[in-house]
Amino acid sequence: MLHRRLEELERKGLPIRVGVIGCGRMGAGVVNQVAKTPGMRIVGIADQDVNRAAAAAQSISSKDNEVFVAADGASILQVPLDVIVEATGIPEAGAQIAYQAIEHRKHIVMMNVETDAVVGPMLKRLADRAGVIYTVTAGDEPGVAGGMFEWARSVGLDVVAIGKGCMHPIQWEANETTLAREGATVGINPKMLASFRDGSKHSVEATVIANGTGLVPDVRGTHALALRIDQIASTICPKKDGGVLNRSGVVELAPPVFDAQGKRDIANSVTPGVYLVVTSDNPQIRKDFTYLLMGDGPYFLIHRHYHLCAIETPFSIAQAVLHGDATMSPIGAPVAEAICIAKRDLKVGEVITGSGGAEVTAQIDRHEICRRENLLPLGLSYCVKVQREVARGQAVTLDDVQLDENLTVNRLWRMQCKEFSVA
Repeated sequence: MLHRRLEELERKGLPIRVGVIGCGRMGAGVVNQVAKTPGMRIVGIADQDVNRAAAAAQSISSKDNEVFVAADGASILQVPLDVIVEATGIPEAGAQIAYQAIEHRKHIVMMNVETDAVVGPMLKRLADRAGVIYTVTAGDEPGVAGGMFEWARSVGLDVVAIGKGCMHPIQWEANETTLAREGATVGINPKMLASFRDGSKHSVEATVIANGTGLVPDVRGTHALALRIDQIASTICPKKDGGVLNRSGVVELAPPVFDAQGKRDIANSVTPGVYLVVTSDNPQIRKDFTYLLMGDGPYFLIHRHYHLCAIETPFSIAQAVLHGDATMSPIGAPVAEAICIAKRDLKVGEVITGSGGAEVTAQIDRHEICRRENLLPLGLSYCVKVQREVARGQAVTLDDVQLDENLTVNRLWRMQCKEFSVA
């Protein structure tokens, strides 16, 4: 068992050595949780705000555990370590660190879903060749959903849908300016906060789930229905059985429901958790579900009502280092992408600033559609110049913008297209 092996490492004085890149709320949470985990040590922390990294190091350091601190994430790789946790949330930074870590034969625990959604399949392929583990983290919704999917498939259930909760209804035009005050109040970077509110982050996470399970969106953006927990199994199922789905095996978003007073009804919403809709063609198994008070079927809801973000990350670290296994990682070629949709009319010469900015939001769609229509992945939309006008609500294409082909994330994406034979 993992905790016993970790305790043994602690007794022997041979802890798993961990470096953390990015020290915002999630990264700082990882630092503190790893520091409380037997058999693990934080040996390096990097953040572009080096004072923030230094403060995190100071909070856990002791005479027996000196922590290397830097502003440059790559410098952490010079410290003797076993695994890197990437938590910057920036596609280019994540691509650089992951690529360099793989070159240095270090395991990667990727909290940076923005990077994974766009070049995760290529990074996974490179990690496999290098003999290291590339994985998302157990505490984030994709990792939680991936674990539930693995459990369901391992016991022979058919997974009809995976859904992830959204804390708020999607606000199409939310951006870092409109959410500046709220971001300061809750201690979250307003651009990151806006990426949740405008739906971008949810589409990114749904893309990570899709590429880690093989499930795909039923329609662009998913159906994104605000359903009570007791409505999900009878609604997120195929049309032939009274549901809304055109197919079985999909990813979905689940906005919150509201009570009669207009307040979020957390008790009856999926958020902040994830769900599976499962079924079986075996009559006895369906009867067992009903006997166990899981509903009348033929579709049944498996719901985890929480995810614990950084608190669960040490579990993924231990899985990678001790078991050589991933919490969840891309299964091969991408099956879905998070692509850019213009929030407003975009003019020639404007600069798109990526997730949470004022210019674009993201929606998930099937990979083959995105490549057929030559659509711009959200992860490539940071600081790119518009070279052709795009109307509000229109999907942005690669021809509409000018990419910097020198960026690591762009080079990895081109490599990924070639690796998986995308024209």
